Amino acid sequence: MRDLASTESQALRKGAFSQIDRIQVEKESVRTQIDELETLSEGEVSRHAGDEDVKQIVAQIMQMDRESNEHLLREMDALKVEADNQSQARTNIRRVQGAYTKRLSPVNWEAYT
Repeated sequence: MRDLASTESQALRKGAFSQIDRIQVEKESVRTQIDELETLSEGEVSRHAGDEDVKQIVAQIMQMDRESNEHLLREMDALKVEADNQSQARTNIRRVQGAYTKRLSPVNWEAYT
């Protein structure tokens, strides 16, 4: 799971979204297998919860997930800024276009034969 989280984080930074989809499917498969290994009742704690190695690995995975989430939030913010800039540019172009078309007088074409 740790290796998958690490690979997912690297793929995210590269923008390899098809690879991320594949990794998330693999992670879900691993989660399902983990759940099947040890079924817990509501509120029950895993027998591995006190294992320091397990705690360390879980902490590493959670840290990678947090970093990936923060990276995605920064990317979303940058995309929102870009979308706002493009929207403003379209508005400006329409205003300029409107200013010039109002000043021009209509053209009447006549044909003589």
